[in-house]
Parts: sequence; C-alpha cells; structure tokens
Amino acid sequence: MKTWLNTYFRIEESGSTIKREFAGGLTAFLSMSYVIFVNPIILGNAGMPEDAVFMATILSSAIAMLIMGLYARFPLGLAPCMSMNAFFAFSVVLGMGMAWEVALAAVLVSSVLFIMLSFSGIRAKIIKGIPLPIKQAGNVGLGLFIAFVSFKNAGIIVPDSSMFITFGGFHNPNVVIAIVGVLTAAFFLVKKNQYAVFFGMIGAAVCGLLIRLGVDMGWLSMAPEIAATLPQLPAGSPIVVPVGPMQSMIDNTLFVGFKNLGELLNPQAIIVVLTFLFLDFFGTATTLSAAASQIPDLPAEAFENNHRIYVADAVGTFVGGVLGTSNLSTYIESVSGIINGARTGLMAVVTACLFLLSVFIYPLLSLVTAAVTTPAMVVIGIFMMQNIVNIDWRGGYEVIVPSFITIVMMPLTGSIALGLTMGFVSYELCMIFAGKHKELGWIMHGITLVSIAYMITL
Repeated sequence: MKTWLNTYFRIEESGSTIKREFAGGLTAFLSMSYVIFVNPIILGNAGMPEDAVFMATILSSAIAMLIMGLYARFPLGLAPCMSMNAFFAFSVVLGMGMAWEVALAAVLVSSVLFIMLSFSGIRAKIIKGIPLPIKQAGNVGLGLFIAFVSFKNAGIIVPDSSMFITFGGFHNPNVVIAIVGVLTAAFFLVKKNQYAVFFGMIGAAVCGLLIRLGVDMGWLSMAPEIAATLPQLPAGSPIVVPVGPMQSMIDNTLFVGFKNLGELLNPQAIIVVLTFLFLDFFGTATTLSAAASQIPDLPAEAFENNHRIYVADAVGTFVGGVLGTSNLSTYIESVSGIINGARTGLMAVVTACLFLLSVFIYPLLSLVTAAVTTPAMVVIGIFMMQNIVNIDWRGGYEVIVPSFITIVMMPLTGSIALGLTMGFVSYELCMIFAGKHKELGWIMHGITLVSIAYMITL
C-alpha cells in the first residue's frame, strides 16, 4: 500500500511523506469542520431543513475532495462556500423572494456552466489573462479577509458605534481561547515546526475545555449563553448513526433542483445563475492561486494549466446542488494542510474520509468552535500576507492603485468577489490612463466588462 500511494500520488517526488499527508489532511479537516454546523444554520434561514443540509454538506464536500485528490491529485479541500451560502440565503431567497428550491436549481445550472468552462480550457485562459499584480494582491487581500473574519467570529473584534469596530475584550472567554491558540501556533512557527497550525488548534481546544471545566466546577462565572459557545466534549456517545438526517435529505432536498429548472426562465433567475457563476469563478480562482503559492517550487503553469483542479471544483458544486446545498468552493482553510507539509492529493483524500467519518462521530466536533479555528486562519493569513513583497510597489501607479484597492476592499466589503472586481476595473482604467491600453488583451477587456455588470447588480 505504501508503494502504491507513493507511486500514484508521487509523494516522495513532491518532497512529502505519507505521514505529512495524513497530518495535513487532519489539520485541513479540523480547520474546515466548522462548515458542517455553520452551513445548515445559514441555509436554515432560507427555510431549508437543517438536518438535510447537514447531510448534504458532508456528502458533497467528501465527494468533491475525493475528486480533487484522486483525479486532480492536488492538496485542497472543498466545501460549501461561506459567502455563497450567505448570498443564497439572505440575498436570493430572503432578499429577492426566490424559493430555496428554485435557488438550488440556479446552483445546478451555474455548476453546469462552470463544468463546461473547465473542460473547454476557457477558464484556464481567463485565469492566465488576469494581471499578475491583481493575482498577488488578491492573495494578500484574501489573507487579510480570512484573518478579519476569524477575529470577528472569535469575538476579538466587535462592532463599535464610533469606530466601526473595536477590541472585544478579555471578558469574552472565546477571545482568550483564540489568543492562546494563536500564541501556541506562533511558538511552534518560531521553532519551525511544520505542525504549528495543528498544535495551535489543540492549544485553543485545551484552553476552552479548561475554561468550561472552571465554569462547571463553579470556579468561573459567566452567562449561560456565553458558556454555551465554549468547546465541549459530547454529552452522550461520540458515535451516532445519522438515520434522521439522511432520510431528511432524501425526502426534502435530493434532486429538488432538477424539479425546479423550469422556474429559471425569467430575467431575475438568469441574473442569479450568472451571479452564482461569477462568485464561484473568481472567488475560487483567488483561493486556488493563494493555495498554490504556498507550495515551494510549484510553477504557476502547473496550477494554471491543471484543468482537473477546476473540474473538481465545478463538479463539487454540481453534486452539492443535487444533494441540497449551495455552491461548493475550494476552501482557503485547507491551505493549513499545505502549510503543515502536505503536497499531494492524498491530503484531500484523507480530509474527504474524515468528513465521511464525521457523519458518525459528529458529536466530537463540538470541540471545534470558531475560537478553536482562529489559529489556523491567522497562520494562513500570515502566509498569504507574505505575497505583498511580490507586488512592484516602486513601479507605476497603474500597478499600485489597483493592487491597493484589491487588498483593502476584500476585508472592508466582506466580499472576495467584489474586491477582485474593483481591482479588475481599476487596473483597466489605470492602464488606459497610463497610455498602456495596448498591453491589455481581449480577456482582460472581457473580465472588466463582466466585473462592471456584476457591480451594477449589487
């Protein structure tokens, strides 16, 4: 088996080991596992049965990652995208009044278009057509974005009426848990330990359990709603057969999208389909680029020409639409596995298997809270931020201005896609202002037009 794994995944050739691949898969799973619980809650706001979405989330993620690992042989994880599920629930269903069944049909159609783009090679050409400064700035902006979101979810930053945001304060135990985890990860990073992300999450989880023990023993006092957010061991058996969620998915969400395809023949639905496609396309492009940048000695061409990566991503969304969840996307959180030393598709396969196992041991995932995942997100942000040195800040302002806009607008608007589109448009305009419009190819012109059309719909 060891020989077969080495041969199929080219593990030794990639400078990795089977042990590193398994450790990377475990780390990626722990970093991504929150989606199993968060996605059903978000889509539940749209009226979808949460237990059905729970099962659809696990199965579609696992299938997509098996394709990524066995077909594309790339170390990335996929799951329902957090920004896409929010767009699905709050903008499409609650905002536009579209039934969630019809919205699932829109997800299916957008995934089919995505698959067509991937197999045709057009998507790879579009990725190549994106200017290098915007790609690099997108990586930096994405790092800031995920660090910002993790700080927010852990309570480290909170809304403020005068300064917009402010420090949440140590009275929130999740702030303490997150900071302990980050400091633990920082210790192992400084020691150049490749498992720094994993140890950071372990440190955060242990801190959370100790605080919960203090509450249970009466040594610490806090509001019940705050105590409920702490990591906890399962109350009952850690192994559960999920008969109910499986039956709910079969009865309520499976193939529902296909049954509502006829409801998409109107202008509003077409806009929704194209918006799903747009968000998935450019959001995933940035995430893939950021992930690839963390693998030493990986040529850009190896990433850009590997259409199998794009196919795995697109097919994952199709499977999600069939089972009953919003668009899947490559998860930036899975970069934690790469940072942990993984280099091959075996990591994705391991993560997929752990997702499938979580169907039975999901009570144990009560340990993985937003605060526990913060160390992984912060470390990823640190690694993404390092791409800022690759941007030519001493060059012309036709590079500086769009790079700056791309970086700051991702975290400030809370949208990866919007940050990218503003970067695309500003790059095109600044190149025209600089008299360098002839250097812009037809692909860049097309991206700019699509970006403008997208922003008009917001």
